[in-house]
Amino acid sequence: MRTAAAIIGAGPAGASCAYSLSLKGIENVLIDKRKIIGFPVQCAELVSRNINQFVNLAEIPSAVNQKVSFMDIDTGKNIYRSEGKGYILNREVFDGYIVKSAVKAGTNLVKQTNILKINADENKITGLRIADNKPIEINYDYLIIAAGPKNSFDLRGNFKQRLKNKSYIFATQVRADILKEEGLDSTICYFRSYIPYGYGWVFPKGRFANVGIGIEKPRVDMPLSSSLNNFLNEIRNKGLIGSNIYGKTSGLVPVSGLNDLYSGNIALCGDAAGLTHPITGAGIVSAVISGNLLGGYVAESLKTSKNLLEEYKEEIESIFKTPLSTASKKRSEFYPRMTDADNIDKLIKRLWPSFEEYYE
Repeated sequence: MRTAAAIIGAGPAGASCAYSLSLKGIENVLIDKRKIIGFPVQCAELVSRNINQFVNLAEIPSAVNQKVSFMDIDTGKNIYRSEGKGYILNREVFDGYIVKSAVKAGTNLVKQTNILKINADENKITGLRIADNKPIEINYDYLIIAAGPKNSFDLRGNFKQRLKNKSYIFATQVRADILKEEGLDSTICYFRSYIPYGYGWVFPKGRFANVGIGIEKPRVDMPLSSSLNNFLNEIRNKGLIGSNIYGKTSGLVPVSGLNDLYSGNIALCGDAAGLTHPITGAGIVSAVISGNLLGGYVAESLKTSKNLLEEYKEEIESIFKTPLSTASKKRSEFYPRMTDADNIDKLIKRLWPSFEEYYE
C-alpha cells in the first residue's frame, strides 16, 4: 500500500490530522490497533467549552454526557469553587465522530493493526493485522506519529522504551454511583498527601461519576491501588459516591512538557508530542489543535514539494511552549512542599491554573 501521509493512532490528534489532510485533498491512511475507536476509555473525559472552536459538539450531542459549570478544589482544609464551564464527554462517541468525519472526507482507516517496524530510510511501515495475523506494508511520503503517551517509536522510527528521563502521571479510574439526588454541576479535584505529586477527581456523568487518582512516577513509588482505595473510602464516607464499582481503567499522562516535534518527514502530535498539561493532565483540546495544524502543514508540504515541518514546530511552540514550561516549573517547585493539608492549602492557588495567583 502506498499513501502520501500515514498516521499512527486514531485518537483525537491522529484523527484530526487525518481529517485535515482529507479536507485538503491529500491521500492518507489512519492506522490504529483497536477494534473499536475510543475504547477502552483511558481518560477522565473532561474538556473545556473551547473545544467547540475545533469540533462542533452541537453536531454530536451524544458525545456529551453532561455539562458542568464549576470546578471545586478540595485541599482537605478548604473547598475553593471557580468557574469551570466544560463537558464530560463520552469519549468513544467523540473519538469515533472525528474518525468517521475523516473517513467520509477520504481517509483510509486501517484498524486492528499493530505497527512492528518503521523504516525511516525507505519511508515504510511494517505492521501486523490482528484479525488474520497477516503482515501489511505501507509506504508513505510523510509519517505522523499520534500514538499517545505509550508511543513506542522515536523520530527516526526506532523502537524505544519509555524515556527514563521523562515523568508520567500513572492514573487509575473507576465508575461509581453518585448518591446526591440532584447530581453534580461541578467537577471536583482533591489534593491529599496520600495522592503525592498528583490529585484525585470526581467528574460527574449523570447518575454516575468517573472517580480516579493520578500519581507521578518514577518520582514516587506509592502503589496506585492503595492510593485509590484511600480516596474511594474518603469520598464514600462523605456520602458522595456509593459502594458499587462499574469497571476500572488506567492510563498514562506525560508531564515533562514538549518532546522533539519532528525529524525529516516524521512528526509527532497530541500526547505523543508531550502536549498534555503537566499539572492538570488536560490534553484533548491540544491534541485536536496539534493534529489539525500538522495536517495543514503536511498537506502544504506535499503540494509545494517543500518540507514545512519546521514551521509546524514553530507554531506549536508559540502556542504551547510557555504554558507547558510554566506548569512544569510549578510542579517541581510546589509539589515537594505539599506534604500535608496545611501546606496543600497554602500552596494550591499558586499550583492550579484556575486561580489568579497561578499567573502572578
